[in-house]
Amino acid sequence: MGSSSVDIKQSKRIVSVDQLRGYAIFGMLLVNAKGLFFEPIRATLEGPSLQGFFEACLYQISHHSTTFSYADTIAPLFVFVVGMGMRLSWLRRSESAGPHDTRKALIKRYALLVLIAFALYAGWLWDALMDIGLAGLLAVAFIDKKPRTRIIAAFVFVLVYQCIHMFTSYGTWSVHGKFSLEDPEYMPLLVRLLPLNDELFGTTLNGGPLGPLSWVMMLLFGTLAYDLMAARNEKKFILGCLAWGVGLCALAYALHVEWPGWKQEWPFSARYMTAPFPLWGTGLCFFQLLAFYLLCDKLGVRIPTFTSVGMNPLALYIAQSLFLDAAEDFAPERLSLAGFALFWGIISTAAYYMHRKKIYIKI
Repeated sequence: MGSSSVDIKQSKRIVSVDQLRGYAIFGMLLVNAKGLFFEPIRATLEGPSLQGFFEACLYQISHHSTTFSYADTIAPLFVFVVGMGMRLSWLRRSESAGPHDTRKALIKRYALLVLIAFALYAGWLWDALMDIGLAGLLAVAFIDKKPRTRIIAAFVFVLVYQCIHMFTSYGTWSVHGKFSLEDPEYMPLLVRLLPLNDELFGTTLNGGPLGPLSWVMMLLFGTLAYDLMAARNEKKFILGCLAWGVGLCALAYALHVEWPGWKQEWPFSARYMTAPFPLWGTGLCFFQLLAFYLLCDKLGVRIPTFTSVGMNPLALYIAQSLFLDAAEDFAPERLSLAGFALFWGIISTAAYYMHRKKIYIKI
């Protein structure tokens, strides 16, 4: 097992991480509930200035094919925090159960997430839980390695995905939803041989079946973030977050822009999951972690509801997904910002009750 300088015996919960996880759940609910609670408000607005402001807000909580919005910060952050928890789980459990049994337990955990995602995402497989589950399975082999090895692995995974996207028909499918623009019926032999290929390639959401090669970058850098935080060296943690945040965002932007004579502009796209997106998303994760560390751990600020929500992320995420699916039958004109506030109130009240009763649903 790779060496680590972190304090694996610390048992106190890290407030900033619980708050950050709760914020990520809030952001997911905000983005997922857009169509139910916010889009119907358009018809009630009067005046160009108010309409313009609302449209700008709506743009930020929506996903776009080739641009980066607030909505695109949430899933990377959630995967990043999962990586922090994965590293903590490894360090604590491997001390008592040993590396072999701990690795088996992690494989079972993330394989179960994949199975849950298959049941939850009928018709759009490649959403958050599926990407977390598959990225977790990819990361298991590296969870015990030194930080340098995990960093190299993260970049290699993204490079492999970028090459596949650029040099095979997978990239054409990712962008256009078909493997050939000349022959819409064309399907590569490897894809035809796959069972359930219609389901696997039915949507290009989040990079499709190979997207986890990019999503795993955020998870592996989350394990690095945990090491930085658990080392309890405040200066090193702050400088590390700033350095990785600036460095990854700068690299993402350099790959995003056109290189005259070399390449066209590469978009920041959660749909395609090409290199600029995981790099930019991971860089922003370090900034957000640092902000919550300073706000919660240094200044003692607590954002109401976020801590209890952050302690039961899986149960609450599944609950809100099922609720929003069922709510599609509601009359949208009856819902509004007040409706979303009530929705969040129900979710956070359930989280508080589960926390008080010490009910924590994990896999």
